[in-house]
Amino acid sequence: MKAICYISDFSSDLTDQSTDDLISFVNTYNNSNNVTGLLILKNKHFFQILEGEHDIIDALFKRIQKDMRHTNVIKLLDTKIKGRVFDDYNGGNFKVFENTADMNKLYLYFNWIKQAEYLPANSLIQLTTNFLNQNK
Repeated sequence: MKAICYISDFSSDLTDQSTDDLISFVNTYNNSNNVTGLLILKNKHFFQILEGEHDIIDALFKRIQKDMRHTNVIKLLDTKIKGRVFDDYNGGNFKVFENTADMNKLYLYFNWIKQAEYLPANSLIQLTTNFLNQNK
């Protein structure tokens, strides 16, 4: 198993329709390929955590790097994991976050999972928290 976390900027020509299409594709693709994690869209930035089999995650990240809807893709974390951090979140389905209610639910989940003291989870939680604090 593998986890990748990255941040990127929206491309300058990304429309609301393109964003909606992307969200639909992300949910469908990731859920059908057993990819767990999250995508946060905030202040014209993408923040994403992807968890799954090595080959699937590596191929997906290569596609993301080439996707014209993203600019300035920066990989923040690329690590092997023993178990999925987001397996117990949202029924194990990939989740896109766009509003405050979703963020509050995410914080509750993070508070719950911190108690497990699973090191990769703590790293992902810290990266997510830093992103959200910088993009209030």
